[in-house]
Amino acid sequence: MVAAFGSGAMFSLVSGMGGPNQAVNAVSSGLFFALVQGGLFKFGEKFSQPPEEDVHYVRTRNMLTRLGLQTYEKNFKKGLLTDNILPLLNDSALRDVKIPPGPRLLILDHIQRDPELKGRRKR
Repeated sequence: MVAAFGSGAMFSLVSGMGGPNQAVNAVSSGLFFALVQGGLFKFGEKFSQPPEEDVHYVRTRNMLTRLGLQTYEKNFKKGLLTDNILPLLNDSALRDVKIPPGPRLLILDHIQRDPELKGRRKR
């Protein structure tokens, strides 16, 4: 912001703007440049942060990635099929969240073969 202030002040002085009181105009131009630069910085900072990790879908995301079915993550989130629900999944639940038959079979097969998920299902 200091550099922007300096740029605005110098721009005002070099361009000859300001009429009889160039010092006041240089300061006001410097403040304007600094405020614009600060605003743009905050705007960029806000929108450049990576999205927060959704802790309820970590295992689901990993499973879908391993199976090459990442595009269905939004279906799981829409249906609130969190990591805790993975062991309980059945064909009907996956059909309800609009996952096609092929991917449904892959997901159910993966859950049945995963020893950790299979063990949690029996509890």
